[in-house]
Amino acid sequence: MSRPRVLVVRSGANPFLSMEGSGAVEVVERVSHSIEPVEPPEEAFAEPADLAIFTSQVAVERVAGDPRLLSRFSQATSGARLAAVGPVTAEALRRRGIEPALVAAGSGEALLEALPERLEGCRVLLPCGEDAAPELPDGLRRRGASVRRAVVYRKVARHRDEALEREILERPFAAFCTTSPSAAQWLFEGLGDPAADRLRATPAVVLGRFTRRFLEARGVGRISVASEQRFSSALSLLEELATTAARA
Repeated sequence: MSRPRVLVVRSGANPFLSMEGSGAVEVVERVSHSIEPVEPPEEAFAEPADLAIFTSQVAVERVAGDPRLLSRFSQATSGARLAAVGPVTAEALRRRGIEPALVAAGSGEALLEALPERLEGCRVLLPCGEDAAPELPDGLRRRGASVRRAVVYRKVARHRDEALEREILERPFAAFCTTSPSAAQWLFEGLGDPAADRLRATPAVVLGRFTRRFLEARGVGRISVASEQRFSSALSLLEELATTAARA
């Protein structure tokens, strides 16, 4: 008996599946965006920071993988506390020999909850992507912090093969996952009504509330949020949804 098929659209650089893959479902993976380095302006690192926050693995790899950028970052954050938005980002830092002082539960909201209510005089450095959500820096500023965004990468949308739309219609997926709002937008943008309607009726898995909100706005009826912001957690949920649908 063939395994149920699930669609995964990711916008980041890291593959969705581990080497072990999945024995329960067949994962059809599409990459929505390429990662393009951005050189942040010199003034982003001109002043020493009291707190540096990483909100993505890509930002960690971009900073740590560029010797010149890492040197500028290290000078600006000498003596600063380092925070990671979630466990996956923290693991990326540790792989680079950097131990974060604070690890939140996986969202900007969780990170704000872990920080003091008042941050007057606190200088925050935020290496991030061009499309980073404004909620975290806005929340920090409301608490009195001075925030400097250092945009170190951007996502560039890839061309979507028309074969994907045919596949959605002719070989329907038992469930699908979009790993970010940009991945969800790429998937739905330009789809004909029949394919879009098919996806709206398909169970969806997301990693966070912003992607859930995007899919809700597109009329997706059943959306489940992974228990952790990890691909492995999203895969487990996809397997559960897809195998349940197959038995029905």
